[in-house]
Amino acid sequence: MRINSSRGLILLVAAVMAGGAVSGCEAGGGGGEDGAACDALTMVVPYAPGGSSDTVGRALADAVTKQDGIRVEVTNPTGANGTVAATELATQRPDPCQVIYLPNGPFASMPYFQDVQFEPADFRGIAAVNEEPILLVVNADGPWKSVEDLRGAADHRFTYANSGTGSYTQLAMAQTFAELDQEAEGIPFDGSAPAITALLGDQVDAVAVHPGEAMQYLESGDLTALAVFGPERLESLPEVPTAAEQGVDVERSVWKAVYANAEIPDDAAAHLQSSFEEARGSDSVASTLSNLNSEPSEVPADELIGKLQAEHDENATTFAELGIIDG
Repeated sequence: MRINSSRGLILLVAAVMAGGAVSGCEAGGGGGEDGAACDALTMVVPYAPGGSSDTVGRALADAVTKQDGIRVEVTNPTGANGTVAATELATQRPDPCQVIYLPNGPFASMPYFQDVQFEPADFRGIAAVNEEPILLVVNADGPWKSVEDLRGAADHRFTYANSGTGSYTQLAMAQTFAELDQEAEGIPFDGSAPAITALLGDQVDAVAVHPGEAMQYLESGDLTALAVFGPERLESLPEVPTAAEQGVDVERSVWKAVYANAEIPDDAAAHLQSSFEEARGSDSVASTLSNLNSEPSEVPADELIGKLQAEHDENATTFAELGIIDG
């Protein structure tokens, strides 16, 4: 068996059984037939290139590559707001050479809206990465300059773009328009980048996105942020009031982490956790998060799955009370 270096990402493929052999990686790529290392690591980021998830995922991948000397390939298989890729990772043969970077929504909210073929227990937490607030954004040259303007548009049937049905961006908007007593239709997209494109093209009235995804358009004056769905205003956008300040009791944020299949060996998980936690603390990832107005997350890896399950259970009550799902 190959012995790992102090910094190398040596991923064990199977627990060593008495008299047994260690097999190589199947899908993530690279381990020799009787070797214990991944020559390459696949990092699944199941959202369109250009969005905040893709940007942070690639920064993490680059940091792991630089610190461990192993090639990390980022793939973007979109579909159903990440649940297609999550299902594949959860149901395929456990592969310690493959991880996935996901927000909390696919685990904690989307099971109430889709027939999701996985649950938090099918995954192993590798590293919490970041937390992002959500903004309500409209075209700057449109008729709405505040949430109160949306409330007053009695004869308008709103449309809004989001990064997928059941996502927290969709739920923040659905809850907002429900509180405003306005009819609104949510239109899902495979990521925030195409959702913003739809707004810029006047295909929808509004969009819910993370600050970093909209900042260039806010700074250029093409888009205007009406509210932040957080407990307080953002330092980078101090003029944008919270939803609560405008009489809308909606608070939603997205936190994201790296996961692997729950059945990968403990030694492999430990190496992955160490590597991604080190990468999360790198200057390059810290700079990326700062540019996206996203905060680093310090949730311990062994608490991630329990946190997801608790949030999933809490959402059942919240959604039923809001009438989003049947109680």
